[in-house]
Amino acid sequence: MSPVPSPEGLPFAYAGGYAPQCGGIHALSRAADGRVHARLAAAVPGSPTWLHLADGGRRLHALLEDGNELATFDVGVTDGALTLLSRHATGGALPVHLAVDAQARHAWIAHYGDGTLRRAAIDAQGALQPTDHVLVPRPGANDAAQAHAHMVRRHQRWPLMLGSDLGRDLLRVWRLEASSQDPVERAGLSLPSGSGPRHFVFHPREDGQLYLLNEQANALDWLGLDESGHLTHRLRLSSLPAGFEGLSYASDLLIAPDGRRLFALSRLHDAIAVFDLDESGRPSWRGETWAQGSYPRSASVSPDGRELWVCLQRSHQICVFDIDGAALPRFDGRFIAMPGAACVVFR
Repeated sequence: MSPVPSPEGLPFAYAGGYAPQCGGIHALSRAADGRVHARLAAAVPGSPTWLHLADGGRRLHALLEDGNELATFDVGVTDGALTLLSRHATGGALPVHLAVDAQARHAWIAHYGDGTLRRAAIDAQGALQPTDHVLVPRPGANDAAQAHAHMVRRHQRWPLMLGSDLGRDLLRVWRLEASSQDPVERAGLSLPSGSGPRHFVFHPREDGQLYLLNEQANALDWLGLDESGHLTHRLRLSSLPAGFEGLSYASDLLIAPDGRRLFALSRLHDAIAVFDLDESGRPSWRGETWAQGSYPRSASVSPDGRELWVCLQRSHQICVFDIDGAALPRFDGRFIAMPGAACVVFR
């Protein structure tokens, strides 16, 4: 079964990945026998490694990491077909993540290669335009290192935007003032040298709590946040099991829709770590399960909150785990062939 009701052959999700294997954006749909297949829906070079559905699923924004480009596609209402609406250079190096503002007027794009965040306007058609504003890197705990912006995300309720700088061990904060289109930067939070902050999630019920996964330190941070943008550090836990020896790079972090569990992916160790969250939001280690393949780069929770779809970049597959219940994620036996798998988003 697919995670959402969809007629046979109608795409219910889209996936992107790394060139040369990927070849573009793929559409995921069910065949008559119930199996899920990925087919090439838009042949675009440049590694579409980050996808974002917008406008009620009628627009698909794509970042072409190796091509340093952004693109927007119309999503066909009846058939899910992708039609290119716009494609532009981002002006930065290695775009890896984007966030759309609350009014859907602008998108902010994080660039790993040069550490910048760049703003792109969204036109009346819902298409991304060339970038028109740049937020440059700032000093952090590791000033000698190259800045590597890895993620940008808008707070779900407050007029705040946060961004991680993996290279300089810094979590940045901006206030989005209604009177100005230009974000106002706050102090942010410097992390211990060598942390490598990568991805973060906000608690779905507690506005003042978020969780940060550090790629290089293989560590989870529990943070506090207030409406002014002030961050406080509460707790750090390893995202690897006790006694682990070897090389691992933490990759993606997801929170269950009910706010009771976190899922942290690790590459090379190739596992999914699970943290329980108590009523206060405090995380504790529950355990881990094998990711069923090599180099889990990212994952998405299905719209019904019952499944975790994991992109295995080096195995060229997406695999599906059952997360409905208190147990560790349980592989349900499904692999979907997906060359260079890097991301999957649901309609």
